Amino acid sequence: MNSNPYNRYFFDVMTVTVLLRALNQTVKFCSLSLMIAGLGGCTNLVKSGVGVTDIEQIHSDWQKQDTVYLKGIVENRAPFLQSGAYQLQDATGSIWVMTDSPLPNVGDEMVMKGQVTYQSIPIAGQELGEVYLKELEQLKRESSAKNNL
Repeated sequence: MNSNPYNRYFFDVMTVTVLLRALNQTVKFCSLSLMIAGLGGCTNLVKSGVGVTDIEQIHSDWQKQDTVYLKGIVENRAPFLQSGAYQLQDATGSIWVMTDSPLPNVGDEMVMKGQVTYQSIPIAGQELGEVYLKELEQLKRESSAKNNL
């Protein structure tokens, strides 16, 4: 019978090390799974229309809006030197979107995230300002070539 106390200690340390490694891998896997599920859930919400704001609502309530998700068709575009803008239209209206990304083509279907912005334009005592969006992210962009099929 082997009564060496060091053999038992070595066995316990090895067992604990193996268990901790297995637990670490399990935690990593679970964390990654939850993160992927969360990202997929957000994308599906936008794709299904939940959380998408009507453009008409932005124009009528722009002071209460900050970050919005829009879905629409690109109706017009305006390239600038370092950036550009495109006009996005849905069933309720249209709005200009400023972007530093490459401009989408007219007819492209877009789902995007943007920051509501107001530019004051006072002329002869009248406020002729305009509400527009600063593009934060293009979530989905379907080419107009697919829309024409």
